[in-house]
Amino acid sequence: MSAPAAVPPCVGLSVVELAAGTSDLGLGPAGGVPGMVLADLGASVVRVVGAAAMPIDRDVPWGRAWHRDKRVIATDDRDEVSALLRDADVALVYGPEALVERRGLGHRDLRVSNPSLVYARCRPGRTARGTVTDFGLLVEAAAGLCTQLAGHRPGPIFVDARASGIGTASLLTVSVLALLRHRARTGVGGWAETSLYDGMLATLGCMIGRSERAAPEIEGYWEKGSTFPDFLYGCADGELIQVWVGGKGMYRSIIEVLGDEPSADGYYTDQMTGRLGERAARWRSFFATRPRDDWIRRLREAGVACEPVFGPGEVLADPHLAEIGLAVARADGSHRDVVVGSPISIRPLGRTPRDESRPPPPDGTGAGLLNGLRVLDFSAFVAGPLAAEILADLGADVVKVEPPGGEAMRAAAYAVAACQRGKRSVALDIGAPEARPVVERLLAWADVVLHNFRVGVSERLGIDEETVARLNPHAVYCHATAFGTTGPRARFPANDALMQAVTGFERALGGAGNDPLAATWIPIDMSGGWVAATGVLAGLYARAAGGGGQRVATSLVGSGMLLQSGVFQRDGEIVRGPELDPGQTGYGPGYRIYECGDGGWFALVLPDRAAWLRLAALPEASSLPAIYAPLRGGAADAVARQAESVLEAAFRTAPAAEWVGRLRGLGLLAELIEPLDRDGFRRAILDDPVNRRLGRVVSYETTDWGRFEQIGPLVRCGPMAGGGPRLMLPGIGEHTVEVLSELGLGRAEIDALLAARVARQMEDIASPAEHEEAQRT
Repeated sequence: MSAPAAVPPCVGLSVVELAAGTSDLGLGPAGGVPGMVLADLGASVVRVVGAAAMPIDRDVPWGRAWHRDKRVIATDDRDEVSALLRDADVALVYGPEALVERRGLGHRDLRVSNPSLVYARCRPGRTARGTVTDFGLLVEAAAGLCTQLAGHRPGPIFVDARASGIGTASLLTVSVLALLRHRARTGVGGWAETSLYDGMLATLGCMIGRSERAAPEIEGYWEKGSTFPDFLYGCADGELIQVWVGGKGMYRSIIEVLGDEPSADGYYTDQMTGRLGERAARWRSFFATRPRDDWIRRLREAGVACEPVFGPGEVLADPHLAEIGLAVARADGSHRDVVVGSPISIRPLGRTPRDESRPPPPDGTGAGLLNGLRVLDFSAFVAGPLAAEILADLGADVVKVEPPGGEAMRAAAYAVAACQRGKRSVALDIGAPEARPVVERLLAWADVVLHNFRVGVSERLGIDEETVARLNPHAVYCHATAFGTTGPRARFPANDALMQAVTGFERALGGAGNDPLAATWIPIDMSGGWVAATGVLAGLYARAAGGGGQRVATSLVGSGMLLQSGVFQRDGEIVRGPELDPGQTGYGPGYRIYECGDGGWFALVLPDRAAWLRLAALPEASSLPAIYAPLRGGAADAVARQAESVLEAAFRTAPAAEWVGRLRGLGLLAELIEPLDRDGFRRAILDDPVNRRLGRVVSYETTDWGRFEQIGPLVRCGPMAGGGPRLMLPGIGEHTVEVLSELGLGRAEIDALLAARVARQMEDIASPAEHEEAQRT
């Protein structure tokens, strides 16, 4: 029998996106992607903007992609906006309080006339340093992100990673879908609140931590940063290739392909001793001997993961992406566009009729939006585990199932810290015949089954979609893949670095004409986790609305493309909009960072002509052109470049702090960039009293590290308050006996599994040497 027809889960929902007084450039993906994703999931979206567009957006084309399926209304009429919101299911609200709360458009005002409204608010972010206006550059400059990546010159750089924008987009979308599910069950609406600062933190979970007594190599990562090689190589034809050697057998295979000396100790030991870095540097001369296509063929034949390094938007030409719906052709008047499609696919679970006689058990009624929901997490590495952690942060009971020696990323403490909080760990060899009855009980127990195995592996392990549909037809089954579940690249391996290369992220970060630059905080893996969580919550909403079990598919490549989703093709040409300059300072005179006379730097945003003229009134900037040209690349490109030269010279006449004071005195948007090393950056986040008060930072006891501090749960939403997730990091198999007992296994059955080493509890876990041997085999 064929699969049941897929109906988008958000069909029939009315979404109002209130964005008056905001900027596509400033908010980035935060201001357009949540509405775009909801529209892709079937909702009807109305975007309300002011009668006059933000002038700095004049040459920013990203909105053509983000707002493609929205009805756009330009109005300043409060009554007209209020009428739209009274009838809406969802409100996505941006902008300063003067344009929102003071006009009676806040949640407290609207819930009186529309108590079922799901209201998600993005407001200017506040820390102990003060409130920062909603421009991603200002937020990241004030936080110090500009200092955390070594660029092509000394000093801070404009980090073109869309960190604050994509993180905020993720927080908003996750919050909305969690609240919609709650409303489907209770009839009551709710609220969510976030900011660009929260969004930036949402991408940095693997980067920020501090422990009381972790091993030096663990604490050293959080204090000083990663020393891991980037495996980015130039080839004989001048093209670049990104390689990954961390998958099973890949290290040995690449050594054989390159003809390098064999490794006596293996990948993990070489990584810890520094020999991996020595090899990575030596391989530069190896790759320079052959063209890229030759290397890609040879490495893929040997099972080594690799990808070409593309610029933003180039991957849209890949036929595989069109086949899986990530590159979508659309007509726009006389133009033919290709835009980034939805990274989330949802359809009814299974290929046979569901057993509707077995209703799903009711969720709990505690404080968390997902209280009582049961999640079975088979995933490893980062994207899958992060998705499950987000569900745990929302109150779900998450059981992580990992091999008896621990999942592969246990060797990378940062990933455990960032992605395993709040879960219970069951150490179980799910491929062993003795484990099969336990696996089936777990699958029948769960509301959500999540994994990120490569395509084909779940069938071999017996946790595939068909099996889950048979055992638990009301489950939401999520497969977070690399390149999608179908198509010619479906079985290709991938990781964050490969996706940074192929989606154009590394090229964008490097700046025009420069070598690519890789971000070290695995931003695409993090994005993948948020996208998978979004997909699960959409599936849970569909189930709560009467749709039965759901099958959700997301992909790492789709998550990576979401960061560049404002880039599109038009009539065969890539439309990118503002691009980073070779000096890695920004997009133009009105949106960039400047070096001052003392060697200090600050960020400046000139959102309109009035700000431009106030700056030009200063004696040092009197030769600033009269034409408002804040960005390079538009019709006034020559004027913009002239203006940059004028301002660069002007700002070298005094120290950075003095300039920031003068500019703020004129009402201009400027943020000083403090010279923070990695430790200073993490301290600025972890020790900020506002962050601690809002729960952006949490502190709790761990078995191995003592007191541990990290970025906490960032989803802030209600209607109810209190509760919160369990703050703990599970040891390998810490909860094996507990969970197996809950499943109904007797003590004799559990002891037999432990004796056969099919299952383990925490005190019976292998030594580090045994763990590495288990990973090798």
